[in-house]
Order: sequence, then structure tokens, then C-alpha cells
Amino acid sequence: MNLFDKWLGAFGLYLLLLVLKAYVIPIGGGIRKITEKDEILDFSRRTKVLWIDVREPSEEDLLFLEKEFGFREPPKEVFEDIEISSRFYEGRDYLYAIFSFLVQHKEEVFAEPVLFFIKENILITLRYNKIVTFSMFKRIIDRRGLEFHYPDQLMVELLNLEVERIGNRLEIIGKRIRSIKKQIFSEQSTEIIKDLAYYDELNLTLRESINEKLRILQKLLRSTKINNVTKRELKLIIEDLYALADYTSIYMEKIDSVQESLLGLITIKQNQTSQVFAFIATLFLPPTLIASIYGMNFDYIPLLHNPHGFWISVILMVAITGGLLAWLKLRKII
Repeated sequence: MNLFDKWLGAFGLYLLLLVLKAYVIPIGGGIRKITEKDEILDFSRRTKVLWIDVREPSEEDLLFLEKEFGFREPPKEVFEDIEISSRFYEGRDYLYAIFSFLVQHKEEVFAEPVLFFIKENILITLRYNKIVTFSMFKRIIDRRGLEFHYPDQLMVELLNLEVERIGNRLEIIGKRIRSIKKQIFSEQSTEIIKDLAYYDELNLTLRESINEKLRILQKLLRSTKINNVTKRELKLIIEDLYALADYTSIYMEKIDSVQESLLGLITIKQNQTSQVFAFIATLFLPPTLIASIYGMNFDYIPLLHNPHGFWISVILMVAITGGLLAWLKLRKII
């Protein structure tokens, strides 16, 4: 066995991606690709950790994973089930857990489920979408030369990175809410309403993701297949998640408060507009009444055939309107 194989067997970490492409990540950093299945099986027997990251696997890939590692793809409805019994299961020599990860598609942010399967030195992750956290995590491993002794350690570090991303999202929500709160007193545009709805939905998505992780992590803490070193890391993540859950509650209240303030300002503006129209209608009611009287189809109406009748009616309209305005100002109504 050469020197490369010795340190590779002691410190190597392997990633299996899509069509079973493996990436060797040595202790000093850097990535070596492995594509042959025989090599993958050979390395899996000699390394501490083998990470198989499967995205939209083919039937051939699934057959290989089932034969060599005992992994089976669960039905799609299991991924969508919110029951904790469907998202965590512990077998005789394996366990699986389904965690949600944030995915952003254009303006929409949603939670994408990912299956984690742990058996001996094997970690398999199954997903159906591109997830930024996974790409970031692989770059971090390469840049920092991270070392993992157990597959559950790798899973926890990946979850820890996702929790950091959730925290960053919540920080953005907090800043944006403060900014919107200042804006609503100067403008009440439809964009502000859209922003509020967007951040309200994002906050709810984060809250659901946090609560789901807390429930499953509590199960992992009680599992005998998770080593004590990893459990200490799990406890720290759980503490962080509880703190983030508190922030989601605070931001939910703040968003409700801003929405109520915005609704109050919009109501005031609508009332002011209604008052203007009501005032105009009241102001022109007397002239309209006079014009209606002289528009009646009768032979005898006072001043109807008077040569100065038109000017008399105009003066009467102006006088009544002016008198009404003076009375309103005197009563300080306008």
C-alpha cells in the first residue's frame, strides 16, 4: 500500500454525486474525482466516512445503493408527510431522518426535503433539487480541509450550516421590517404591501423548518447510533434553533404590527378621500337643486320668462354656495 492510500484510508472523505461520481477530499484540501463503482466500494471499506449525495437518481443508481449499502428510496409521499414518525426511523443497524432545506426559486422561498441515511461509516443524502447549502458545504470542506470521523458528524455539520443560513435569513427579515416601518409613514405603495406579504411568508417558512428540525434532532439525541461527540454538537444546534424560533415569533408580531399600522394609514387616506367627495357633493347640492327646479317642464315657474332670470338664478346659486362655505368655515368643519 503506497503512502497516498495510507493517509487516504485514515483521513479521506468521499462524496458520491448524481450518477455515482465520487470526490475524494484529503485532509489537506483538494478534490479527486472517482467514477468507477469498484473504486467506490474499495474506498468505502477503507475510509472512516463515505458520503453519497444522490440527486434525482436513476434506477441503476438505486439498485447499486440498495445492493451495496442497503439503501432504498422511500415513496415520494413520505417526503411530503409532516408527521415525525414518517420523518425519522431507526432500524437495527441504520437510521434515516428527513430534514427540510431552504431553496429559493426567483422570488419564491420554500423548504425542500432531504433524506439522510446513516449506516456504519456510510451517509447517504437523497434530494430532488439543487440546494445551495450542499454546494456551500462542499466548498467549505475543500477550503478548510475538514476532517470527519463519523458519518453523523458530517450530517450535523451540514445541518449547522443550514441553521446559519436560516439565521442570516432572519437577520434580513429583521432589517427589512425596520426599513418598511419607516417607509410606511412616507409612502403606502403596493410594493410595500408585497414586501410585507413576502417576508411574512418567508418568516412562516423558516419557523416551520425550525420546528421540524427541533422535533427530529430531539429524536437523534436519544438515538444509540449517534456518538457522544456528535450529540454535544446536536445540543448546541438545538439551542441555536430555540433562539431562532424566538426571533420568528418576534418578527411575526412585528409584521402584524406594521400591517396594522399600514392598514390604519390606508383607512385614514380612504376616509379623507371620502370626505372630499362628500364635501363636493354637499357643496354643489343647492345649485343642483335650483338648476333642477328651473329645468322642470311647467308653464309657470317664477322668473321663468324674466329677461334677468338667468342671472338671478346664477347669483342665487353662487350666494347659497358661498353662504354654505362661510358657515362651514365658521364652524371649523373645513
